[in-house]
Amino acid sequence: MSDDRYSDNPFVHNARPTPKRQPRPGEEVWRLRNDAGRVQSCELRDDSRSGAGWDLCVLEDGEILFSRRCANREQARLLAGYAADDMRRTGWT
Repeated sequence: MSDDRYSDNPFVHNARPTPKRQPRPGEEVWRLRNDAGRVQSCELRDDSRSGAGWDLCVLEDGEILFSRRCANREQARLLAGYAADDMRRTGWT
């Protein structure tokens, strides 16, 4: 019997805990600030190798507010531009 307190079998109650998922940063497309000092940014993440396309993420203080899946990089950049235009219209700079 081993002194190891965890089992290698993932289906038992004392299985090794899975490591926390490490978020990978994307390509930042824009960063805007409003009068209250809030900062939002937009990142594009390439998930095309897994067949999932591109992910457009809008973040505030590093936390995802929302994301939108896009078929390709061009579509993601286009939508990121539209989002920035909308925010600038409402006072973000």
